[in-house]
Amino acid sequence: MVEKYIKLFIKRNILTALICAFLIFVPIFIVALIFDVLSYDLFVAFIPLPIALVCVLISLLPIIRFKKMIIQQEVLYNVEFCDTDSINLETTLFLNKKWLICAGSCAIYKKHIHSVNYKKVTGRVGASYKVTIQTNDNKHYSVWCLSLSSIKKIKEWIND
Repeated sequence: MVEKYIKLFIKRNILTALICAFLIFVPIFIVALIFDVLSYDLFVAFIPLPIALVCVLISLLPIIRFKKMIIQQEVLYNVEFCDTDSINLETTLFLNKKWLICAGSCAIYKKHIHSVNYKKVTGRVGASYKVTIQTNDNKHYSVWCLSLSSIKKIKEWIND
């Protein structure tokens, strides 16, 4: 079941890296084809692709914490990770009867959550909410929500 969320996390990161790489690659490639100033200018156009690959590989590091976090909570609360009846709150944020799951980043068992706070962050493209989840072992995890309704669902879920 964990693999489903890891695949979603990897897919999102690969897609983001490819979009960024192609936004840089295409103009450089077109200019290199049209003007052909240097003998190696076509090679230079392809440099964003391996850089994107390195970025994707670095972005895989949180998966280690994700798996470790689930195992620790399973042992601590004598439960098994499950994703039955999961609802999708945001792109990578899921909620089910017992777990709050941010795909590939963190998964927190309901009884392990001590408090949930949020802060509205406004930027050039609009507002979003930084949700800080404090756990019983006094650790803090941050997830981002685009809508206040997602935060309300999380708070209602905790109070159930």
